[in-house]
Amino acid sequence: MNLLERIWELLGTIFGGLLGSFERLITKYFGSSNERYIKRLQSRVDSINALESKYEGMSNEELGEQTVKFRQRLKSGETLDDILVEAFAVCREAGKRFLDMRHYDVQLIGGMVLHSGAIAEMVTGEGKTLVATLPTYLNAIEGKGVHVVTVNDYLARRDMEWMGPLYMGLGLTVGAIQGNMPPADRQKAYACNITYGTNNEFGFDYLRDNMRPAARDDHRFPKHLQQAQGPLNYAVIDEVDNILIDEARTPLIISGPAKQNPQKYQEANRIASQLKKDEHFEVNEKDHSVTLTDSGVRAAEKMAGVESFYTPGNMDWPHMIDNALKAHFLYKRDVNYVVQDGRVIIVDEFTGRLMDGRQWSDGLHQAVESKEGVKIKEETQTLATITLQNFFKLYHKIAGMTGTGMTEAGEFLKIYKLDVVAIPTNREMQRLEPPDAIFSTERAKYEAMAEEIEQVHKWDVVELKDGNELLGQVKSESDSTVALLKRGEKNLTQIDRQKVAEIRKKGRPILVGTVSIEKSERLSELLNRRGIKHSVLNAKFHKREAEIVAQAGRLGAVTIATNMAGRGTDIVLGGNAETMAWAQLQDQYETRLDVPREEWDARVEEIETAENMKEQGQQAKDLGGLHVIGTERHEARRIDLQLRGRCGRQGDPGSSKFFLSLEDDIMRIFAGPWVKKILQSAGWQEGEAIQSSMVSRRIEGAQKKIEERNFEIRKNLLEYDEINDVQRKKIYEYRQAILNGTNCRELLLEMIEQQVGNAMESYLSSTFGAESFAAYASGELSTPLEGKMFRGEDFNSAKMIAQDEAERTAETDILSEIDQNLPDDEEAEWNWRAMADFANRRWQLNLNESQLKKVGRDELAEFLIEKARGSIQKIGLEEGKQLLDPDVGVISASRWSEAKFGVQIEPRTLRDLEVAKVTEMIVAKATEAYDRKEAEYPVMAGMYRFSNRESSGLRMDREALVEWAAKRFDAEITVDDLTNKDGQQIHDLLLEHSQRHQQGAKQAHLALDEKYDALVDAGGVPLEHGSVKAGELEEWLSSELNYELPFEEFEDLDAEELKSKLVSAVEDHFHPEMRRMERFVLLEVVDSAWKDHLLSMDYLRSAVGQRGMAQQDPKVEYKREGMRLFDELWKAIGERTTELIFRMEQLDEGFVSSTWVETSARHDAAQSPTSETMQEQQQAIEASQSGGQDQKVEPIRNRQPKVGRNDPCPCGSGKKYKNCCMRQQRDIA
Repeated sequence: MNLLERIWELLGTIFGGLLGSFERLITKYFGSSNERYIKRLQSRVDSINALESKYEGMSNEELGEQTVKFRQRLKSGETLDDILVEAFAVCREAGKRFLDMRHYDVQLIGGMVLHSGAIAEMVTGEGKTLVATLPTYLNAIEGKGVHVVTVNDYLARRDMEWMGPLYMGLGLTVGAIQGNMPPADRQKAYACNITYGTNNEFGFDYLRDNMRPAARDDHRFPKHLQQAQGPLNYAVIDEVDNILIDEARTPLIISGPAKQNPQKYQEANRIASQLKKDEHFEVNEKDHSVTLTDSGVRAAEKMAGVESFYTPGNMDWPHMIDNALKAHFLYKRDVNYVVQDGRVIIVDEFTGRLMDGRQWSDGLHQAVESKEGVKIKEETQTLATITLQNFFKLYHKIAGMTGTGMTEAGEFLKIYKLDVVAIPTNREMQRLEPPDAIFSTERAKYEAMAEEIEQVHKWDVVELKDGNELLGQVKSESDSTVALLKRGEKNLTQIDRQKVAEIRKKGRPILVGTVSIEKSERLSELLNRRGIKHSVLNAKFHKREAEIVAQAGRLGAVTIATNMAGRGTDIVLGGNAETMAWAQLQDQYETRLDVPREEWDARVEEIETAENMKEQGQQAKDLGGLHVIGTERHEARRIDLQLRGRCGRQGDPGSSKFFLSLEDDIMRIFAGPWVKKILQSAGWQEGEAIQSSMVSRRIEGAQKKIEERNFEIRKNLLEYDEINDVQRKKIYEYRQAILNGTNCRELLLEMIEQQVGNAMESYLSSTFGAESFAAYASGELSTPLEGKMFRGEDFNSAKMIAQDEAERTAETDILSEIDQNLPDDEEAEWNWRAMADFANRRWQLNLNESQLKKVGRDELAEFLIEKARGSIQKIGLEEGKQLLDPDVGVISASRWSEAKFGVQIEPRTLRDLEVAKVTEMIVAKATEAYDRKEAEYPVMAGMYRFSNRESSGLRMDREALVEWAAKRFDAEITVDDLTNKDGQQIHDLLLEHSQRHQQGAKQAHLALDEKYDALVDAGGVPLEHGSVKAGELEEWLSSELNYELPFEEFEDLDAEELKSKLVSAVEDHFHPEMRRMERFVLLEVVDSAWKDHLLSMDYLRSAVGQRGMAQQDPKVEYKREGMRLFDELWKAIGERTTELIFRMEQLDEGFVSSTWVETSARHDAAQSPTSETMQEQQQAIEASQSGGQDQKVEPIRNRQPKVGRNDPCPCGSGKKYKNCCMRQQRDIA
């Protein structure tokens, strides 16, 4: 650091201290904003306390009835805030009765903070799980669902089972989402008033639901095809800093198989195992990368049996071999992953948990599987993805709990608009926090930690008043002396009591928090050498994570775990009897809720007595409580604070101490090598520790700077996902509207109108002909041309202009290519091959490098220019002549409308019309054509349904067809009406009935509008059973549509939602087949287009970094290009959908049959999706729910292939299909 920097630092320290003193002075007299907020909530706490005696006097039944009364008050117009005091008082009473736990006053404050949609920072051990019941109960009364979010499945299930009796006692239902849960159980859990689950499960279920073909409770579909989650209303997030900060940019991804051949990974693994380190490749441990050398590339090419890796078809080899080398040299078994049941399962670097179901991307996972010799998963492509940040932003309201929220308060506010409120503790803290011990080397630090653990665990420590410490075993104590058998000595030492400052007895429980599994193993090895019994939590014991951490408070226990392990698990001094009880009972009962209360209490008491837990707990307190040791500082202060928070819970004594070295990552930032050098030159010995409160504070200051930097990094990365988030919301909202029963006809008519408008704006533009000719000529002449060059020109003039411009461009480009490939004075760098390729590609010449060399560089320009001119002059551009016809625009518009919608319009009728008039006319005609299709489709579906393919052709079941048609079209029709009629005549007859029935639909919509308007005018929305207008509507629906109005389902719908449901009822009565077909087609097109778009965005993200090399901001380019791709996506969805709808006669017969509806039952079950995209998505959903278990992925096939008109007929006649069974279908006698 130079002199100016030191002066600046000194001034900053001085003025910072002055400002800090001023701030503390103001706070002393006026209180902090946090304290003032807490004080304002105290009045509500007093009101809740005043109600305690009232609810104590109620029976269990009366207490449960309060929930019903609260719901009635909400329906009458009151808000959740209006009933908060009474609801919290009821919840507190339920806690006392059903959990034997009473909410403290400070916990009531925490509950209010959570209900307000803020973050409650509560010290570890202050009962966050119990606090969450207050806002959860209050918000669940609304009936809109509450999600309680935890960091792992164990906590989700434990908290649900633990708090469940409280909710059930108050008449609410509660469930928990678990990994690998069957779809039916998952839907049942989400149907509860309150649902516990992990952030990952909630996020994945959101993605799964947006891939499913049916809405929740759409009984036309089997349960496993229905959505499960429902609306995202309110979430209470435990360990909110971990979920919304640490994992904010973690993408949740559901993937489908890509096309890579798994055998190629095995071949890459074979090649990698034969390459030699340092000679063929270099390993960079720091950057976690492997680089092939030139000799390595050549050797690998030889082993792979290819001439070059950098030719088409071979370019993926280097990437696959890189991954194989990483698998061998950077990814270690039982450290980075474990192998279980023939599967590679990733180990979380920080927690040591197994991340079942996750896999490394970009082929790395397959490389590791190949290395281990297990079955190789197919490489995948993204089908659905979202970051956790953007997922939780979807909730109407979120709140969070944590013990360390203030350090990230700025980020919570900026990203999520969440305030952080510090909740006071119920009892005064007794935790000791001595300054950090800093050593010069990591080796010295680990030896010091081992020594500290040995001292606390094995030896009594007599601290003298002169500062010295004596280790050994205290054999006896009196008022005058202390008898100590010193470590390593055989004779007792008598110590004068007056010289003793403190005696610390051995046996305090110790918890060591490390930053990785590797560090845990290193310390464990040192303790083994010293003969210290301990528990170490690593990948091998992940299933016992909570059990091991929960018992870390046992007398004499030494536990080593990563900082994040066992979060949410209470460490109770003396031991956690409830954790041990459930470990013994979990094989007998499915959940803790199933254990009878008497048996549970008896088992807990038995364990407490057998293990002498209460007495041991008191002894541990007398010894000073849990002692926490940190192996190094984390980049984020809150991780350190979380580790400290393990001790001193609920007023218990405890202490925490961090051991650091100048070789730690954080210390390299805080103090560079020069600091170590200066201190060592001043006599600092390797095993000597520096302990200073000032230094510890400066380290925390360095951590704060790193946190700010990491926030900017996260913010930068998340900005890339913003564009995806906007697009995802639009797609999913559109898709959800389809599933919720929106009128698909209206969506399609909007598409038609938009497509016609865009097309007419283009075709009828005054520049259309010139622009079209410019585009055509540009392609033919390989030259960029502008439309304005050809405005008002005839063909001959336009041709001359185009060729002249092409020749000028050719001259410029040839000179540029010569300068680039044949630079002056650098003959060794000349690339004749590139010059030949350029000329051949551009002007379809047939030159080789030998010919160009003979011409020589000096004459090359003239030679190539002459060749180019000749080639240009040969291009006649005759096909573009029609593009300069004055009527080309109206002719093109007429052809387009006929090709697109089957609408025929004479071009001359469009000449003098404005664009808006032409658009209106074509939209009207297209709508008429759509109406004809709407009437024709049920006829086609019915005829397919009642026709059977036989060896002699197609045979129709006329009786069944007539019976169906009579009911379907409400028509008087008999079998005699079909006598002596061929297939086409039958089709035409049924079409007449269908069109008459279609007119009835229009009348029904008019009648519905009248009934609905009367209902709204009478104030009948929300719908109430028993009201006059609702009764009239119910009677009309029953008599006209045979539709029973489901009051219970509709009573909470607003006016718009109710109208949509009623319109759907009319449409399902008159056009069930068409609406079902529209729905299937829309979902198929949307899902297929979105899948392809995600792949395009993946490629764009990989390539956009190159834009930075061209002085363009990659983020700006990503957003711009991403929006362009998204606009193309919507355009493609519309065009593809209308194309399919207006060519419905070409749809697969099996698909059309699947949309047929049985007339005797309006809610018959729909067939399972048969499209390729839907099958692929269903397989991906099932795979994502199985925790990554290998499943045989069935090939996606069109089970009922579409037979082309000119294909051989499937009946085997030898004729073309159009001349055989296709014709017979219309000619059946």
